[in-house]
Amino acid sequence: MIKVAVARKTYNVIDYQAAGNGVTDDTQAFLQAWGAVCKDERSPHLLIPSGKIFLIKKIRLEGPCKSNTIHIKVDGNITAPNYIWATEMTNLITFHAINNLVFHGPGTIDGQGEIWWDCYNKARCTRPYLLEFVGCSNLVLRHISLKDSPNKHLAFSSCTNLTIHAVTITAPGNSPNTDGIVMQDCQNVQITGCIIGTGDDCIAILTNTYNVDISRISCGPGHGISIGSLGKDNTVAAVERIHIHDSTIYNALTGARIKTWQGGSGYARNITYERISMANVTTPIVIDQTYYTSFEVSTDVALSDIVFRDIHGTTTEKVAIKLECSAIVPCKELVFDDVTLTRIGDDQTAYATSQNAYGITNGTIIPSIYFN
Repeated sequence: MIKVAVARKTYNVIDYQAAGNGVTDDTQAFLQAWGAVCKDERSPHLLIPSGKIFLIKKIRLEGPCKSNTIHIKVDGNITAPNYIWATEMTNLITFHAINNLVFHGPGTIDGQGEIWWDCYNKARCTRPYLLEFVGCSNLVLRHISLKDSPNKHLAFSSCTNLTIHAVTITAPGNSPNTDGIVMQDCQNVQITGCIIGTGDDCIAILTNTYNVDISRISCGPGHGISIGSLGKDNTVAAVERIHIHDSTIYNALTGARIKTWQGGSGYARNITYERISMANVTTPIVIDQTYYTSFEVSTDVALSDIVFRDIHGTTTEKVAIKLECSAIVPCKELVFDDVTLTRIGDDQTAYATSQNAYGITNGTIIPSIYFN
């Protein structure tokens, strides 16, 4: 029997009455186009065409869909409204329960976040995320730009087998809590070749996340590449097999950071930061097990098997390495191997502080670290 190839169809949002003029609300056109795509069994493509700006708000694209693979091509730009359009915790765009999705640019999604940052600073609003993937697997996200989210830019929750490549995320350094990439309950993740500069963590890895490889990241401004925070509100943390390497962090508050809340439990282990270049970072290496805690507790998240290798660069403050570990559950099996961090300015002397931390050093270590 000869199989006849069936051409896949491209669904253009313009054909569903999207105006693309940056003024008309195109939300319903996007939803209708997605409805048609999700019903198509022939590897369909959803096209957001170039040369246009599509205004949308609060879109939730639901799966599962009939096709084994779906492509979304964002050639044009997508923008959120320039006013406070939500009163509850939500996202501009949510993808839920969609497998084998390829989402790619070169277009830009603009969150118009400035009005939200001011509202948040005055404690007057709950801010939406820009883009979130929930319960998705075999996801590829590449060559897309995100900017000025009201809150977090790109979030992943309960997702597996993720590839994130050549994504650009930008927001002013003083924009509050505008993390670049945040993931929780995710497994088997690869993030490569991204440019991220925001007002908070460039990348944040939260609980129940493992098998993550992060490389060739340009991070700055922001708060570096972080594990955590973990254990908030007495929750149980589980993070392991995280490899962060061959990246640059600059003009940032912190560089390689692990942060946990006292009162939490569980673990973060088998974590490696290596071949990281730091430039103009306030505190390049931080372990903080007292993150936002001001009360006595009896439990802590256990940190162990953590490696900092081949890390070089400059700090703007006296303390370049800060290890503030828990007296209840001290940090164990720390390894510092060939780490050189010098202070910017006439006095290039930097220091390391350490409490309740146990480990070894190899090679050249500047500043010197004295474990307990």
